[in-house]
Amino acid sequence: MRFVHVKEKDFKGPELELIPIGDIHYGSKECNIKKIKENVQYVKDNKNARVVLMGDLVDIALRDSVGAGTFDNNFEPEEQIDGIIELLMPIKNKILCLIGGNHEERIRMRTSIDINKLIAKALDTTYVGSMCFLKIMVGTTNYVVFAAHGSTGAVSPAGKINAVMKYGTYIDADLYLMGHVHELAHHTTEYFRVDIGNKQIVKDKRHYVITGHYLNYGGYAEAKGYAPGKTGSPNIKLSKDIKRIRVSI
Repeated sequence: MRFVHVKEKDFKGPELELIPIGDIHYGSKECNIKKIKENVQYVKDNKNARVVLMGDLVDIALRDSVGAGTFDNNFEPEEQIDGIIELLMPIKNKILCLIGGNHEERIRMRTSIDINKLIAKALDTTYVGSMCFLKIMVGTTNYVVFAAHGSTGAVSPAGKINAVMKYGTYIDADLYLMGHVHELAHHTTEYFRVDIGNKQIVKDKRHYVITGHYLNYGGYAEAKGYAPGKTGSPNIKLSKDIKRIRVSI
C-alpha cells in the first residue's frame, strides 16, 4: 500500500475539486467516449480540479475473458493503451496518482508486464498498485483519503455501499473512494473522537464514495441482467479554510 502526499499550500480558491475517474473501459464497445472526453475537458478547464485514476481505464478483453472476450472490444490491447494515454494527456499535470484495476491485471497475470506502469509513466504520475492513502493539504487544512479499485462481486446498491464501508473497519480516513462496481453513490457516517489538543469530545464524519463508470448499458451487463449504474464521476470539494467535504454525484 502506497502513500501519496499532496501539498496545495498556495492553493487559490475556497475549495479543491477532487474528481476520481475510473472504470472507463476504453476499448469496450459500450465505452461512452463522448462523456469521458467531456469530463476530461472539465478538469482541464478548471484550475482547482485534481484527479485520482481509479483503475479499469482500459477494457483489455482476452480470449477467455467474461462475455464474448475479444469480440466485445473495438480496439486491440496496444491500441487501448495508446488511446487512454492520448485521452488523459491534456490533464496529466492534474493527476495525483493511478490505481490499478482488474482489467489491466489481465495482462500482468499472463505476461508479467504491468501496463499500469506504462500508462503512469506516460502520464508522469505515480502508480500506487491496487490501493493507497493520500494526504491532501489544501492551504493549511489536511484531508486523509483512502482509495482502492475494489474487488467485490456485489450487485445490489446496499452491497456496493457495504463493500466500500468495510474499508472503514480497518482503515482510518476522512474520505473513502472505491470503483469496480459501476455505480455512483455517496454515504456518510458520523462518529465521536477525542480532540487531544483541545481536551474535548467532538463529532466527526466519514464519507464513502463509489466512483462511477463510463459504460453505456448493454453487452455483458445486459446479458447478465445487471441493473444499469449511473455513469460519470463524482465531484468532491475539499474546503481550504475549514475541514469540510462536499460530494456531488
